[in-house]
Amino acid sequence: MGKSNNKKFKKAALRRAGVLAIGIITAISMLGLTACGSDVNFYSGLDLDEYIKVGEYKGIEADKVEVKVEKSEIADAILEDMDAATKDKKLKKGTEVKEGDTLNIDYVGRIDGKEFEEGSAEGYDLKLGSGSFIDGFEEGLVGHKVGEENIELALAFPLNYQSEELQGKDVVFTVKINSATRPEKPEYNDAFVKTLGDYKNTEEYEKAVEKQIYKTKKEEAEQNQKTEIWSQVLADTKVKQYPEDVVTHYIESFDKQIDYYADQQGIDRKDFIAKYYGVSTEKELKKQLKDYAQTLVKQEMLVEYIAEKEGISYTDDEAKKLQTDIETQGYTDETVEIETGRTMDQYVHIELLYEKVLDFLQENAKI
Repeated sequence: MGKSNNKKFKKAALRRAGVLAIGIITAISMLGLTACGSDVNFYSGLDLDEYIKVGEYKGIEADKVEVKVEKSEIADAILEDMDAATKDKKLKKGTEVKEGDTLNIDYVGRIDGKEFEEGSAEGYDLKLGSGSFIDGFEEGLVGHKVGEENIELALAFPLNYQSEELQGKDVVFTVKINSATRPEKPEYNDAFVKTLGDYKNTEEYEKAVEKQIYKTKKEEAEQNQKTEIWSQVLADTKVKQYPEDVVTHYIESFDKQIDYYADQQGIDRKDFIAKYYGVSTEKELKKQLKDYAQTLVKQEMLVEYIAEKEGISYTDDEAKKLQTDIETQGYTDETVEIETGRTMDQYVHIELLYEKVLDFLQENAKI
């Protein structure tokens, strides 16, 4: 009798342009279901000087990126590689089992000497220490041997057990250990690191690990620096007026997506907006969606404005590569539109342009 598993709604998200993904709700994409026009640039044909007043975006002050790799980080990375190389070893009959072993068991549960519904199973795989069963079950198997039969565990169901009929009831489980496996972690030595790549010894491998950690941390720090610079430029940008057709597009998209995800979760729209948006009325929701839309539009206009002023663009090869990367992750034109409110071409456009604008701002900042 295992404990119940609470399933959480999960949704993979596309790589999205930093603060362009302002985050309406956890695990729910904020962007819409329909496209706004056929151009890759939602704002083509607009004189953006009439819509936004942009402050100084060159020479923004930013802290120097400094990265240091700690010895503990190298040790953790080594342990991760060792864990990944760990294999399950089948235990011989008669071997005592311990926490961490995975057992294949048959068990029969009886209350007052009678079997009860869902209290028995055959060929069940159980990792000792996983907490999958009621208290005392897994602990009671520790020290018993592979192949051992008629192991009796006298236990009691918790008072708050999921099934009210079983709450607080005394139960006796009779268990047979059919087989078992034990994770076998490799020994850390020169022979092991040679299996991971073209390394001669542990020293060479550890230097490579340190180099990779440094590279990753530096990339993250530089991305954070870019985002901070962008945030300063964004804060110093004032909106004179919003292009209402684009704002309306996003509001309608947000609204349609609420129905889309509520349907996927099988819950009522009203319950959905209360759970994820924290509002109880459509009026409150509409105001919130308008705020989200205007925030997003401001950011997009700023990207397009700086790109236009500074002659920032991307190549066809870069666009094709990003599209291929997106499709490799399993996304289609349809799912991209559901996730982002843009066609594939429109999404690729704003992503590439945003990253290049960030690069420009960083290159022209005062570090």
